[in-house]
Amino acid sequence: MLVDHLHELGHREIVLISPHEHVITRGGAYVWRFRDAALERAARYGLRIHPHYGETEQPAIADAWNRILDERPTATAVIVHNDAMIAALPPVLNARGVEVPRDLSVVGIFSEDFGRLFSLPYTAIETSPDKLGRAAVQALVQRMQDGEGAGAPVVRFIAPELTDRGSTR
Repeated sequence: MLVDHLHELGHREIVLISPHEHVITRGGAYVWRFRDAALERAARYGLRIHPHYGETEQPAIADAWNRILDERPTATAVIVHNDAMIAALPPVLNARGVEVPRDLSVVGIFSEDFGRLFSLPYTAIETSPDKLGRAAVQALVQRMQDGEGAGAPVVRFIAPELTDRGSTR
């Protein structure tokens, strides 16, 4: 959805920030699944997408942002799939004199609570850990109540929603 959104707005070169590489090492398959899906979608549209692993602590976060933005001056958008990196982005862009969305479009993937906690002004696919947790507990309780007659496990997806906060153009 994020790649589609940026493509529809005419972006052709995008930076993708993933969680730190150690997240994959410890088994976080969501990192490479998201990255690979974004790369595949971008390739379908003929977009150039530059994947980078993000950092988790300062000052490495600000250093990484500055290095990536210096390396990719022709990128017109960033997709951020890293909470620490997106939380630290506003002051980095401010220090560089970069105005969102005039100079750079920014989208991310993070929870609504996280976005509110850090006052993130970015368009995002908001993860729904509370909805997911409630649905999982309800399904578990139902299976326990049904006992032997519970049948096969059921897979349910929570549809992602794009919340447009005006950080793209």
